[in-house]
Amino acid sequence: MSENQVEEKKGWSWLGFFFAPYYYAGYGNLQKGIIFAVLAGVPFVALIVGIYGGLKAKQELPVKQQEFQWKNVGITVVINFIVLVTIQLILA
Repeated sequence: MSENQVEEKKGWSWLGFFFAPYYYAGYGNLQKGIIFAVLAGVPFVALIVGIYGGLKAKQELPVKQQEFQWKNVGITVVINFIVLVTIQLILA
């Protein structure tokens, strides 16, 4: 393993920060993506999910090593939408 490959696995991921549930699901970790989608539907918890995704995505995901799975992203988008609507109805 070269130094560049090791370095690439460290650091902050802006995609992981802004799109953690979808990024995790798309790169094959559907279970964690769904958990993040549910948590991100709760106000203020979404920020914690984003920070976790920003810090850990490069270490935990096979970015550029595996094809991105858009079908999994669709699943997490639907789950996130349902949670958001449910929370809004409860709060209203």
